[in-house]
Amino acid sequence: MNSERVVMLGILLMNTGTPDDPTPEAIRPYLKEFLSDRNVVDMPAFLWQPILNLFVLPNRPKKTAARYQAFWTPQGSPFMLESQKQCEELERRIGELLGETVAVRLGMRYGNPSIEAGLHELRDAGADCIVGLPLYPQHTRACAGTCHEEFCRQMGRIAPGDDQWTFIDEYWNAPGYIEALAKSVLRSWLPRALPSSKLVVSFHSVPISFAKRGDTYVETTRKTAERLAGVLGMDDEDVLVTYQSRFDNRKWQGPMLVPELERLACDGVDDVAVVCPGFAVDCIETSFEVAEEAADAYYAAARAAGLADAHFTYIPALGADDACMDALAHLVARYS
Repeated sequence: MNSERVVMLGILLMNTGTPDDPTPEAIRPYLKEFLSDRNVVDMPAFLWQPILNLFVLPNRPKKTAARYQAFWTPQGSPFMLESQKQCEELERRIGELLGETVAVRLGMRYGNPSIEAGLHELRDAGADCIVGLPLYPQHTRACAGTCHEEFCRQMGRIAPGDDQWTFIDEYWNAPGYIEALAKSVLRSWLPRALPSSKLVVSFHSVPISFAKRGDTYVETTRKTAERLAGVLGMDDEDVLVTYQSRFDNRKWQGPMLVPELERLACDGVDDVAVVCPGFAVDCIETSFEVAEEAADAYYAAARAAGLADAHFTYIPALGADDACMDALAHLVARYS
């Protein structure tokens, strides 16, 4: 007697990744892979590779190692630990929604576990219908775009001719996501006295040239902030969009976070919160560049402006937040 074969759903969660250890020796190959991606640095290889190999790689890992070491825990990288928790939570929730076994695995764009390794794990677990989900709410070529490229390349190698897979480009507009983000803001920060309180919604910047090539990132970051303001019931003028983390001499999208924080302090704004919705999990960028360095810049400007009771709040990334995991589980379940 013939029985119909049951198709098993597999989900590959993708993110940027992290070095295996907080040492220059482990950071160097991770950084090399990251900065060799033409979606991240699109200079001609004959110009960029000498700069990367002769100047960046010998020096930058030594400078960033101290931050990684401060970020690390005895159990490992908080970024990886939270990513694994997201994986476990989504596997449980999607399984409950569908009433069947599903497999969820991690595949980092750079470092370990790789996208290739994650796809092999899904196939070994019995998954034959695969959904790629990069954990970047807003699509840009340097994040979800490069994950898509690598995902397709590896699927072509692992399962040539197989068309039982799909890829979710972004989820900033998925039902329940903005509401989850709003709840996280209210958990960490309650404006003391609008309009003297401002919420800064900050995203990783991208080169302006991206938009000229059709990248929708800037548009969707602004729509994310608009929807967040609406759910929070805040006036548009009390919610600002900024960008951070410019790292070369190209023209990058602004306004930049630190100058905007300094301007707010000079304007007498003594209560500021910053949320970074582009990051699904906190990393050294959000933990240091935003939560510490940007905060220090705001406090210094506030002191110079004579603000005696200035207050800065960093709102953590959603990570494995219940409401966010529910929103993503319902999003992925639609592809079963």
